[in-house]
Amino acid sequence: MKIGVIGDSHQVYQNIKAAMENLKDVELIIHTGDHYEDLVFIRRTYNIEAIGVKGNCDYTGEDEIITTINGRNFFICHGDHYNVKFNLFDLYNKAKELRADVAIFGHTHIPFNRIEGNILFINPGSISYPRGSSSKCCCILELGRDINVKHMTI
Repeated sequence: MKIGVIGDSHQVYQNIKAAMENLKDVELIIHTGDHYEDLVFIRRTYNIEAIGVKGNCDYTGEDEIITTINGRNFFICHGDHYNVKFNLFDLYNKAKELRADVAIFGHTHIPFNRIEGNILFINPGSISYPRGSSSKCCCILELGRDINVKHMTI
């Protein structure tokens, strides 16, 4: 199964469209927040299953999603409630408490992909306002026996 992950899109629709070109073969989109309306736009425009959370710039949507996809437990959040701009300590503890295999978050606008304590942490970066030395990007997760993560510049 292929999953597209995007976030911190901030209603820049040309960037959403560019990201969706890279994600046209995925079966599911996960949006990490900022702006929740972009998730609604993706569902309507691309007729694809899409789930997502609200970010610190949103007033509607769920704060967190805990779900199972292809037998793996996913914890999805924006990250602002877990201080991800400073470290992964709080997010790691929450993911561990939930017995998550994968923790997906946004908020930092910086792509990230690392395994800590048997939990895969993924941040797709921002498709609209990248920070640090990163570029506008999103990522694809390929769920098979292993999980392969590929960040892509849009």
